[in-house]
Amino acid sequence: MGLVATRALLLSGDAVRIEVDVAPGAWLDVVEATGTVAYEGDTPSSWTIDADVGDGGVLTWAGMPFVVSDEIATHRGTHLRLHGTGKVLMQEKVVLGRAGQAGGDLSTSLDARDDSGPLQVEYLDLRRQARQMPGVFGSLRSMDTVTALGWTPEPFGEPDSGSTGPGETYFPLDRSGAVLRWMGIGRFRDELCDPTFAAWREDAMRDYRHQRAAQRLRREAEPGRGEDGHGPAVAITAFAAGPDRRRSVAPSA
Repeated sequence: MGLVATRALLLSGDAVRIEVDVAPGAWLDVVEATGTVAYEGDTPSSWTIDADVGDGGVLTWAGMPFVVSDEIATHRGTHLRLHGTGKVLMQEKVVLGRAGQAGGDLSTSLDARDDSGPLQVEYLDLRRQARQMPGVFGSLRSMDTVTALGWTPEPFGEPDSGSTGPGETYFPLDRSGAVLRWMGIGRFRDELCDPTFAAWREDAMRDYRHQRAAQRLRREAEPGRGEDGHGPAVAITAFAAGPDRRRSVAPSA
């Protein structure tokens, strides 16, 4: 499914919220058609993803760059709920500043949980003052993060530290999951996260395809049973609200 904005966003004061519900046993692959720019303005803006993945379901989301212009405060939030053996794979790309800019104030958050409790909870303060502190972000402008939840994939390749940029880190989570994060001076110098997302996506879908094939064989073996006639397996709702208007964000299959 492609996510296509029908009008310009994020403008000052916009609050975009995308709600996704993946039914048990279903698979949704979300592809953003273009990047998103948080434009300059006096009123903060926000971009929020809220996803629920049922037992045996898979959500894969290949994000495009989220660009933070000068003179704006914006927040990017992701809320994920996994049930049973549900899996999520997300890639989130952040770029501070358009061409010739240093970028405004950014904060990001991730709150991922399953039936047993938290899987990964993170809050990053990348406001201009905070990111200049020692050991935070300094002069770097880009961050690319691939997060796998519901299983723990192996790292793709073995780059030496600092070989694709000033910093790249792979770490398995305490429970089922793994995160790969790259930081650098320019988005298009990242040669690590895109192939990792592709490899992990294939890893996630391999088990899903096997499960679906086994279910199909069981149904065909039952007398008088064919393909089931369930309703829509995926529901996705997206909207954007500004201070003086409302605009839609249309998902297209």
